[in-house]
Amino acid sequence: MARLLIVEDNQELASLIATVAQNRGHEALTVFTGESALEALGPTTRFDAALVDLLLPDIRGSEVLGALRAHAIPAIAVSGVYKGDRFAQEATQVHGARAFFEKPFELDAVLDALEEAAGVPPVTHGELLDEVDLLVLEELVQEPPAQGEPALESVDAAAEPSEPALPEEAPGVSEALPLPFAQRGAVWTEAAPVPARQRRQLPEWSLGGDLAHTSVPRLLNAYYEARHHGELKLRQGTVLKVVYFEAGRVVYAASNLAPERFGRFCLRKGALTEGQLAEAVGYAREHSLRTGDALLKRGLLSPKQRRQLLEEQVKDILWSTFAWTEGGYGFSPMRPQRADLVPLSLFPGDLILEGVARTETLVALRQRMAPGRRLFPAADPPYGLHELKLDGPQAMLLAFADGTKTVEDLLALTDLSEREALATLRGLELSGVLEERQETPNRRQRISFGL
Repeated sequence: MARLLIVEDNQELASLIATVAQNRGHEALTVFTGESALEALGPTTRFDAALVDLLLPDIRGSEVLGALRAHAIPAIAVSGVYKGDRFAQEATQVHGARAFFEKPFELDAVLDALEEAAGVPPVTHGELLDEVDLLVLEELVQEPPAQGEPALESVDAAAEPSEPALPEEAPGVSEALPLPFAQRGAVWTEAAPVPARQRRQLPEWSLGGDLAHTSVPRLLNAYYEARHHGELKLRQGTVLKVVYFEAGRVVYAASNLAPERFGRFCLRKGALTEGQLAEAVGYAREHSLRTGDALLKRGLLSPKQRRQLLEEQVKDILWSTFAWTEGGYGFSPMRPQRADLVPLSLFPGDLILEGVARTETLVALRQRMAPGRRLFPAADPPYGLHELKLDGPQAMLLAFADGTKTVEDLLALTDLSEREALATLRGLELSGVLEERQETPNRRQRISFGL
């Protein structure tokens, strides 16, 4: 086991890095400023390796690297701004970093480099799981359901379950269903209990933090920047939702809300009638199928229709969490891609922009985007502007947002309606493309890495 220091001002990304490091068996301390990193290098504190973001809000990244070198602590440098051979050579040859990674990076590759710098023997991570172990979340929350108690259903996982699928709930159920396991805290502890029928230990869940201090869009940004394969769990009261990622993109989701199950969702969207849904549920129970498979086999949905509905369902599950300001979130280790999964791959940047536009009311947008606020282009955005789907007026609004104009000024300049303009600005801020800064420079103004 190694003791690691993570110096990264993006708190969601720092939390994700530390969690994955802990899942590998290491101890990780996260700090969000250069000054905090220097304070952590006390005479009695020892780190085996460190990760340093070269763009920090207070002091130069080179200063942190120099201090680590003085303490004989090997460091890995990362940056989303300073890119190319010039900065890689400066970080390694001048400032002593063992390696340099540009954002977005492969998180596993960065952790491999940290382990190598710390002298940790290489091990194989992310053991492939067999078909029984693939249903990790489902197995955990269905241990086993009590009579008449609903289970958390993943978004049409399209797998052959080891037990018959549960019937759809009765129409009109809108409240959060009770979590279907005896010890609800099990999902939020570092070591989940193992159901008797499992053949080996389930992957651990690690508590990430409190949603009062972040937002779901910012967590999506962190997964994308790290190109992470894994799961993000979200909890608010009795509502539990889990989002699944491959290489930082959303591939499917799960919810314990009855209306968000696939069959009920299709019914709400008008793709099925009550009679057709009942027919599919009966067929699924008789043949131990998922609802989505039953709908296909009965000819009630085409593969194209199912994919489209699944994509809409995943978006709805995600967007419903954008306004959460209380509750908790957590990360899980890497999971393999399931071959039987409908191949969705949703880009988080567009999910955030579209979600804000679809779900935020004008009143809420006015509160969040006050007239006097000034937005600047972020120095280290998670997404390239070429990756985002912006129409002409939205792109022009982004160009106007250079920090010299207030939100009120931007509304006067754009051809978009007030709601469209505010939603665009809010979405760009949540996606990390725009950021608010202090108008008057002070000594804690963001300082660059270079000399």
